[in-house]
Amino acid sequence: MKSALTVWAGALALVMAVARVQAADEQATVADGDLSSEVVVTATRTSTDVDELAVPVIVITRAEIERALAGDVAGLLAGHSGVEIARTGGPGQPASIFLSGTDSDHTTVLLDGVRINPGTLGGAALQNIEPESIERIEIIKGARSSLYGTDAIGGVVNIITRAGAVSGGSVYGAVGSYGTEVLAADAGGHLSDRLTAGGSLAYQRSDGFPPLRTASDPGDYNNTSANAQLRFAASDELGLRAQLWRTEGKSAYSDFGTAASENFLDASYALGADWSGAAGRTARVTLSRVTADVIQRTAPDFDRTVRDALDAQYGWRVLDAHELTVGAVTSNEHAQSLSFGLPFDVHTHNLLAYVQDQLHSGANDLLLALGYTHHETFGSRDTWNLEYARTLRPGLHATAAFGTAFHAPDSTDRFGFGGNPGLQPERSRQGQLGLRWATGPGQELRLNAFENRIDGLIQYVLIDPVNFIYQAQNVEQARIRGAEAEYRWQRGPWQLRGSYSIQDPRDLTTGEALLRRARRNVLASVLYETGRFSGDAELQVAGPRIDFGPVDMGGYTLLSLGGRYELAPGWSAQLRLDNALDRRYELASGYNTPARALTLAMRYRMR
Repeated sequence: MKSALTVWAGALALVMAVARVQAADEQATVADGDLSSEVVVTATRTSTDVDELAVPVIVITRAEIERALAGDVAGLLAGHSGVEIARTGGPGQPASIFLSGTDSDHTTVLLDGVRINPGTLGGAALQNIEPESIERIEIIKGARSSLYGTDAIGGVVNIITRAGAVSGGSVYGAVGSYGTEVLAADAGGHLSDRLTAGGSLAYQRSDGFPPLRTASDPGDYNNTSANAQLRFAASDELGLRAQLWRTEGKSAYSDFGTAASENFLDASYALGADWSGAAGRTARVTLSRVTADVIQRTAPDFDRTVRDALDAQYGWRVLDAHELTVGAVTSNEHAQSLSFGLPFDVHTHNLLAYVQDQLHSGANDLLLALGYTHHETFGSRDTWNLEYARTLRPGLHATAAFGTAFHAPDSTDRFGFGGNPGLQPERSRQGQLGLRWATGPGQELRLNAFENRIDGLIQYVLIDPVNFIYQAQNVEQARIRGAEAEYRWQRGPWQLRGSYSIQDPRDLTTGEALLRRARRNVLASVLYETGRFSGDAELQVAGPRIDFGPVDMGGYTLLSLGGRYELAPGWSAQLRLDNALDRRYELASGYNTPARALTLAMRYRMR
């Protein structure tokens, strides 16, 4: 409790200090742009209108983040088409993302543009990223190794923090089921004509619940997060920035039926410069360090990643139609681990170089990207993207996208428990066809069909049935085939959204379905906003899945209800009921999930 009060006091002091500065400059701009505009930076590494892209894009805005009252980023992602989440317990327990049917380590996760996937475990620690520190999330579906290197087979998730976008200040508090408490504050604005600053602090704790169905071990969790950004306009053309994100805490879990706990630390530090000149010329340089540290409190085991990277990019326009981009990312990664008595200590250097041309000519938008990756262990890999979007008539767009991608085995795959030093990278060839149609005022229909063939898919194979010993191996081939349909409607105070996805993620070697992915998913939501009140309801229906064993996991239906009321200028109260039908379900075989859960939140915005 003492640490919570310390964080709360520090957060309130931060808000009051910066809010006073902000009050003197009400013209401060939002660093990441207007969230109502459909412009993303992740798909092409440049600001691009969604209508010019041939790949599916999901944008989660700040308004959606505040409505969700989610405990972590994984909870925010779960309610969107083509995104599935698997969890091994409650708050703070590992959460994996399956994007468009691909594996949990096939998604590159960025935080303010900096890759945070660890070198030991593959998937980013989504369970430790506090939603109150996030301004916006961009999700790009499909191959993106040509621009981001290893892992981007399923796509890219870019988490953009509050520190670079907040203008003014706010304080926030929430209490909920399982003894959950959240305290947070953010503030930002102009400190001078040339200097802007922003920051956020958040503290979360929860009693949680036993992760395993067969054990009563505690699942308590606490997390303290800090996020800050400083920007200096050295001239009209040149801007300098420094940014920090850091989260640390403790998580209890069940270690094969024995109570255990761990300390975690995830952080990203970056210095950068942004330049813009005449004729559409731009340059961007970022020097970053990412750390991911997990230390067991009840055993000598640990996982640690430290990655230093230099990311440089240059762009210019040619003949007013071509937007050219060239860049390179060089990184040095140090991964260390001790797990089940198996230690490893691995240094890895990677180099990614890319060139991209975006052609915008009348109704046609064409993208060609070529990437070259040199991996210290696995040698050189070439990847590419060819994408085309055409406006058939106002409001109607047809798209086609093709590309290749790869995933290099992480150090745990090679040297950890069940590891295999002889593993080779997974290689992906994929294509997508889509249609976006504004069917009427405030209405939009999106259709997308895709096929992804992966050679050398890494799976854990049972090599000793008597002793239940598994080993990571390159399966000959897998195929993920599917289609998604999404419909949005808005009129007056009402907003409706619905999606249906069907997929067949299959190991072609064995004929079996890939684990923890449902064949069918349905999402539906309704939002009503008027005056001082807003209310929303979300429905998620997932079909049956299989897990390790194999074990059949049934489908499930989840209903969430929420409401928000403005009590006074700047003050609002919010109530949310998750799993309102109190369904029992599993996201990973043998692990508990939350029952019906209620959250009450208060927020004050300083104007």
